[in-house]
Amino acid sequence: MNSISIVVKPVISCNIGCKHCYHTVSERSSPDVISPETLEKVIRYASDEYETAWFIWHGGEPLTLPLRFYKNAIDIQERYFGKDSHRVSNTIQTNGTLMNKRFADLCRDKRINVGVSFEGPCNNVLRERTADVQKNIEMMKRSGNKFSVSSTVCRTVTENMGRIYDHFVGNDMALSFSPVIGSGCAGADMVPDALEYSKKSIELFDRWLYDVNASVPLMPHFQYVMSALGEPSASDCSHSSCLMRWISVYPNGDLYPCAKGCPSSLKLCNISDIERLSDAFLTDAMNEMLSKTIERREKCMSSCELYRYCNGGCSMDALSEGPMSDNGFSSCVIFKNVFPHILGTIGTILKERPDLSRYNRFVRDAIVGELVSPMAAGI
Repeated sequence: MNSISIVVKPVISCNIGCKHCYHTVSERSSPDVISPETLEKVIRYASDEYETAWFIWHGGEPLTLPLRFYKNAIDIQERYFGKDSHRVSNTIQTNGTLMNKRFADLCRDKRINVGVSFEGPCNNVLRERTADVQKNIEMMKRSGNKFSVSSTVCRTVTENMGRIYDHFVGNDMALSFSPVIGSGCAGADMVPDALEYSKKSIELFDRWLYDVNASVPLMPHFQYVMSALGEPSASDCSHSSCLMRWISVYPNGDLYPCAKGCPSSLKLCNISDIERLSDAFLTDAMNEMLSKTIERREKCMSSCELYRYCNGGCSMDALSEGPMSDNGFSSCVIFKNVFPHILGTIGTILKERPDLSRYNRFVRDAIVGELVSPMAAGI
């Protein structure tokens, strides 16, 4: 299917100062707000060229804009994609401090998924206003919102990943873990030790796997389960060959290949300079990124049996630690440790056919689906 994921950064400014933000302090001080004309052009271009579009509203902090901005954005989407169209979906990624009942109601009524960047009991290490976020999460639960939590793990929090897991999974909140990457505000001293992070991540997968009462998925672990079964998830952008399938729009209309803070050298173009969204992928900056990515992938293909699952990893993660054309950095080490454990576990289950009732329903249903209708699993 011809689809595109569009990360719209209507603002880069933010109401708090997370220590690990992709964007620098100077970038976050920008007063720029995306114009109505740019917003409509992005949506129109997506509708004209792609069968489906996933809009991820990001920042900065997107909820620093008023509710009417998002009502207008939905109105524009409905004008071009159709009302209640399955061609378009929305997610908003927020720090949660500014969420309120009116916005939560809009998200529920318009089926906007909400992602809250929050570390629960460890939130104060990287972020601020923990009590406000917790209060707003409870409000969303009462309002019937569909939301998940994204927890970013820095070096000093690695040993407490279990506490974060207990806080969210124990309260039926879908959770995703990711390590800090050394870009923007985050220095190398904040990046977790790759082996220690891998160890904790494997421990949490095993806990979740055997938790028969688990009512929520654990990410990226469940994505890895599906990849092991031959059904990789496009939302696992770090390992799904995202180039030319994702694009990020800044407030001034500049287009970048990734939502992570990109250096100016990766600016593709401005949306005012193109007539189709895909024209951004024909620029010199995109060609340079593709060239370096291909160089890295060729190294991976020749030296690592996991390439078919990771597609050479994330170009922006590689760039945060060294040349984009090289591999073997922290994110690579983590994947090489965590994914084989999950791959081996799923392989053993498929081979030995144990009583599936010992596993959580997400893994159980995925295994049953593979047994009933085998996919291209490489186990």
